[in-house]
Amino acid sequence: MLPMIRSSDIALTRFCCWKLCFLTLFALTTFVGCTGSNADTPKMGTASGKITLNGKPLTDCRINFNSAKTGVGAGGDLKEDGSYTLEGSLPVGDYTLFITPPSDFTPAKAQTQSGLTNVPAKYRGEATSGLTAKVKEGESEYNFDLK
Repeated sequence: MLPMIRSSDIALTRFCCWKLCFLTLFALTTFVGCTGSNADTPKMGTASGKITLNGKPLTDCRINFNSAKTGVGAGGDLKEDGSYTLEGSLPVGDYTLFITPPSDFTPAKAQTQSGLTNVPAKYRGEATSGLTAKVKEGESEYNFDLK
């Protein structure tokens, strides 16, 4: 005697088949998407150096790197000897540099810190500084003597 197959059994079988197909497709797209590709990862570089003003170390300021092309930027506070190291890395490319107050600048510190007041106004604006750097893959050093 043959077993009777009801239409509800067929519907349940089809539902389970679709469910299995969906889960398999979901798993495949998730794992393929997670493998990534080195071609999509931009090459990165870091920057450090020294900023001087008329040959003397510039202090109480911050050097900023900004890319007009990508909108990416980073900065680093100047130490007592005028040296800096950018906080983080940047994608390889061309950057405009400009000087701003240090990251920990407050109105109370404005009374004692005078670094930015000594910097010519043209270096304080991204559009007017004229300072540029081409960040390369790996570590790079950029030194500038402002006049």
